Amino acid sequence: MKIAQVIPFFAPAWSYGGPVKVCFDLSRELISHRNEVTVLTTDAYDHLRRMNKVCEEMDGVKVVRFRNISNNLAKRSNLYLPKGFKKYFQNHVKDYDIVHLHAFYTYQNIIASKYCVKYGVPYILHLHEKFDATREMGKSRIKKLFLTLFGKNIITNAKKILVLSQGEKLNLLKFDRALENKIEIVPNPAPVYLGRCSDKLILRKKYNLSQSNKVILSLSRLNHIKGIDLLIKAFSSLVKKDGEFRLIIAGPDERGHKSQLKQIIKDKNIQDKVIFAGLADQKMKNELFCISDILALFSRYESFGVVVLESLAHAVPVCLSKNVGIAKEIYAKKCAVIISNPCDSQTSALALDKAFELRFKLAKNCKTAVAGFSLEKITDQIVSIYKVIT
Repeated sequence: MKIAQVIPFFAPAWSYGGPVKVCFDLSRELISHRNEVTVLTTDAYDHLRRMNKVCEEMDGVKVVRFRNISNNLAKRSNLYLPKGFKKYFQNHVKDYDIVHLHAFYTYQNIIASKYCVKYGVPYILHLHEKFDATREMGKSRIKKLFLTLFGKNIITNAKKILVLSQGEKLNLLKFDRALENKIEIVPNPAPVYLGRCSDKLILRKKYNLSQSNKVILSLSRLNHIKGIDLLIKAFSSLVKKDGEFRLIIAGPDERGHKSQLKQIIKDKNIQDKVIFAGLADQKMKNELFCISDILALFSRYESFGVVVLESLAHAVPVCLSKNVGIAKEIYAKKCAVIISNPCDSQTSALALDKAFELRFKLAKNCKTAVAGFSLEKITDQIVSIYKVIT
């Protein structure tokens, strides 16, 4: 089967979060199933840098990148305007058996859906974020305008729509009940972790941590929606009672949010208890999971939470806001502590402490929890969807 994956950012642009990792892993797994995969993306790397290679092959996956008119607009405003994409897609759309559109509010999806319909090539829409335009997600006016002008047609003409959870399915059905038979729940796959954590003490020294420190890890984009400010406030309450706790904040800064977080840390006078690790590549992620006792994700909204599965794959239990899409399922598998109100710093501090105290017990269940989200299992589900509509 010849498959086109259309996504506005692709590996190694890891700063764009979960969709990059999911599309990359899925594409490689599809190749192992003897499919031909072409990823059509842009040259976005981060808000400062671009990719140099226009066309390359990554683990058997053909990657074609189109230059964004403005890299700053792409990163800061989620406005990807790749030059040459329209002409290329129009000329090549009939080369594919199916087109897999990732995300929703993108120029690429407008173009790709249009020509798929024109030339009779089926496409599926893979939603990696909340569908509707709410205040919490930001840019609500732009998203509502997109939905009115283009989004309804993209949704209507899609053969299938992939969502990450039951909650996201219900959210989409609020828009149109007639979509019931089109929607498929396909969770993100868990990453495969084959490394070993054998140098924990040495790694802790690398990050200026002692053996006695109790380490909480935050691994996400530094963005308001991720609730890192709420985590810091809860951590501040926690560390007043136990000075051995440390908080590592890793991830790319977005729209200067890091400076706001630093100000909160300064106001709380906990500068010596918090470490900013910056953008983490896979090697650094492995190191951070190795030296951490728990992962904390206090998102105000999170459609799924790939980092949660990454953490569990490393046998690191999690403390989650109830707003994380995967929270209920992970809690049911007994490897998480859930926070009902992350805005309440006192209650959240108690939850962090509880997660730390239960970490060994919760860690025993991580392997079983991750098994239900294996890459092979998720890929098989997607391939079966492909076959139904081609």
